[in-house]
Amino acid sequence: MHGRILAMAAALSLAACGTAAKTEAAPAGGKAMVAPPAVIKDGEIVYCSDISAPPLEFYDKAKKPIGADVEIGEALAARLGVAAVWRNTKFASIVPTLVAKQCDAILSQLYIKPERERVVDFVPYMYSGQSILVAKDNPRRVTGLDESLCGLTASTLISTTAATRLEDQSKKCEAAGKPAIKLTRFDQDIAALQELALGRSQAYATTSETAAYYMGQKPGLFAFAGESFDKIKAGIAVRKGNSALQSALAKALQEIRADGTYDKVLAKWNLQVDRLEP
Repeated sequence: MHGRILAMAAALSLAACGTAAKTEAAPAGGKAMVAPPAVIKDGEIVYCSDISAPPLEFYDKAKKPIGADVEIGEALAARLGVAAVWRNTKFASIVPTLVAKQCDAILSQLYIKPERERVVDFVPYMYSGQSILVAKDNPRRVTGLDESLCGLTASTLISTTAATRLEDQSKKCEAAGKPAIKLTRFDQDIAALQELALGRSQAYATTSETAAYYMGQKPGLFAFAGESFDKIKAGIAVRKGNSALQSALAKALQEIRADGTYDKVLAKWNLQVDRLEP
């Protein structure tokens, strides 16, 4: 078992090294539905995305971005009559990068929260939830986001809902007279999982979608601990006040939902549970 975990950790490390800056999808024919100043450059929409979170956005062996978010983003771009360009951006700096006009929109499962709505405008496009993942045999008997984590090491991605919820639970542990959670944060989700795979953490917190993907890739190594939590809407973010792009993306989303493209993408990546209801 230890050899399998080490082999997986090595593979995960390689997968995290993709550095391709961007790829493009051919735009649909006809007149573009958006143009400067709604977008930075005529003929394209630049998406900021942390391309390290399968099955939503990640690199294939050819260093090409793939995943559910990527396919949705390219379908939206085709509806807008522009090329989709992907700017790989660390999640912790993704909103500042958008605000600084280094991209036109964020498409990276960004949760819609009041503090973010003060800075950016959203087009809701799916739901998401959070989960705790442990080693398959769960030797520390973790039962979820609860006091079973007290005193244990938990790994997660920087600046995420999962990180915040672990911090909150750690405070609850201390308030109950129990040891705090030893929280280790990483700037790539896959590095946080590697900590669990190597036994350096006893729990790994991430989105339910990413957790399910990794479990499917390596059956028998990991297990869910308890129920998922914090189901929330995710949105495509644009700069505050960019109503032209927000409206165009909302219309394009309606169109790919009406023609079945949206449902096909979610089904392909086993994300039907995250479907945004009409």
